[in-house]
Amino acid sequence: MAPKNNNTENPDYQGHRQRLKSRFATHGLDGLQDYEVLELLLGYAIPRRDVKPLAKRLLRDFGTLKRVLDAPADRLQEIDGLGRHSALLLKLCRELLILYMEAPDSERQTVTSPEQIADLCRARLEGLPEEQFLVLFLDNRHRLIQSKIIHRGTVDMSVVYPREVLNQALKFRAAAILVAHNHPGGSRTPSAEDIRITCDLQKAAATLGIRLLDHLIVAESFVVSLKESGEM
Repeated sequence: MAPKNNNTENPDYQGHRQRLKSRFATHGLDGLQDYEVLELLLGYAIPRRDVKPLAKRLLRDFGTLKRVLDAPADRLQEIDGLGRHSALLLKLCRELLILYMEAPDSERQTVTSPEQIADLCRARLEGLPEEQFLVLFLDNRHRLIQSKIIHRGTVDMSVVYPREVLNQALKFRAAAILVAHNHPGGSRTPSAEDIRITCDLQKAAATLGIRLLDHLIVAESFVVSLKESGEM
């Protein structure tokens, strides 16, 4: 009987993958390159193939680890070697990050500082290829009850009705709301439609005793407050 080929049974990438896991188990992500983080993650979706070239290809095509996670699943699947299973794993990681940021420790998360609000909205909206309209529903102590995307696509009065937002606010028994949407093109300037939506929503909310605290625009990594800019 011919001897078994140990290199076939234990390819080099398996040893490398185990070393990556050991480094992560000991030191977390400290010291790992971005491609190694992707390689470690993709190894769980593609266990029987060397995924280092694929990880490097993703970073080469999208530029950064963040942009890889932000990319739509169908765009990820255009990368040779990355199937639906792996693309969904990457999208799951992004959604888990959002849930982690929004999850309360022992009770509802209190949303107070502008930096905290900006981080929450940036986590949901930054890097998305299409406009989305996000609402944060808060109780009377400004604790987060729920966050919800109520529209995907161009944000204008034909699709973002104050009634739709306020129906959800009543459903969650919110005392206050924060709204945000993204500008995929990167413009930091509120449009006339952005200001009009804000004014109409603020007036409609006031009739129900609900406070509109702010309307934020996420433009790439920047967050613009209409309240701070004097537009509400």
